[in-house]
Amino acid sequence: MDRRPANARHHRLKALMTGVALGLLPGAAFAQAAPDARERADSEGVFSLVVENDSLSSGADRNYTSGVELSYTSPATNPNIPGWLDNAATPFTHALSNAEPTFWGVAIGQAIFTPQDTQAVPAPPDQHPYAGWLFAQLMVAAELAPTDTRGGHLDTYELEFGMVGPSALGEAAQNSIHKVLGAPGARGWDSQLHNEFAFAASFDRRWRWLPFGVPGVDGLSFDLTPQAGFTLGTLRDEVRAGFIARIGNHLMSDYGPPRVRPSLAGVEHFYGDGFSWSIFAGAEGRAVARDLFLDGNTFQDSARVERIPYVADFQAGFSMSLHEWRMTYTFVWRTDEFTTQNGRQDFGSLSFSRRF
Repeated sequence: MDRRPANARHHRLKALMTGVALGLLPGAAFAQAAPDARERADSEGVFSLVVENDSLSSGADRNYTSGVELSYTSPATNPNIPGWLDNAATPFTHALSNAEPTFWGVAIGQAIFTPQDTQAVPAPPDQHPYAGWLFAQLMVAAELAPTDTRGGHLDTYELEFGMVGPSALGEAAQNSIHKVLGAPGARGWDSQLHNEFAFAASFDRRWRWLPFGVPGVDGLSFDLTPQAGFTLGTLRDEVRAGFIARIGNHLMSDYGPPRVRPSLAGVEHFYGDGFSWSIFAGAEGRAVARDLFLDGNTFQDSARVERIPYVADFQAGFSMSLHEWRMTYTFVWRTDEFTTQNGRQDFGSLSFSRRF
């Protein structure tokens, strides 16, 4: 959402992503957060704000145009998981993760989807349907930390639920911001998806090994984190696999950047004391059997497009943290999601986090 013309928007934050370097060099040394910093961070929860918008990349309103999510992640040493949530999650973490629940989280957010031509009335039938998504999430994580002799993993169990349609307030959110910016409002929201309660349950595993040191560069290390998962529900049905490669210092302090689903989702739990940084790149492939925002409403006739069953995300970015604060920028390029899509999708993701 930007009032500047499209030919000017291409000169903005996308320049931040040039020159992303990945060095996969052999080495035996590794760097991680100091034990006292890890213990202190384990006793603190994390509040995060994630903003995803096409104005943070190419600037064109189309397809997935905006997402915002506010989340809280509990401390790890004393997570105080609500009893009902602990009882629901523990059988899964014992059977699948071989670990006790480590921490939990809650989030609220909104996502907005529009066609490329936002001035057409009615909305073009061959472009992405208008849709708003107002949602809440519950998450439980179980971590098996890596050691010198074996790798580890972090498993996340997540329930996402909310409203699609006019009740999601997508039209009000988008056009109010456009009005403040002096930009024309989107005119085709009367064609949006109908009101529908939707939900999705997700499981993701991220494998981890201790980082490898870069020979000859003290304190610099790299790692590779493969991940795989699936989602089932009226919102989305898919399986996915991907990876994130990083180079920087104190890489054991987190599991990657937070994002709004569907995405290469990170977990916003970070450690470390003092300044740490990393640059990263990753990819994820998804086999999608259903996507409410493309296939249309579940129980009513509505706008829809012909979905492409295989989609990939490519991302690159950087992350910096100082004591209790952390900031991450991610540039995302997404392959076509439906057969009549005109041009690739890209957007930027900016997150701010603080431990308390």
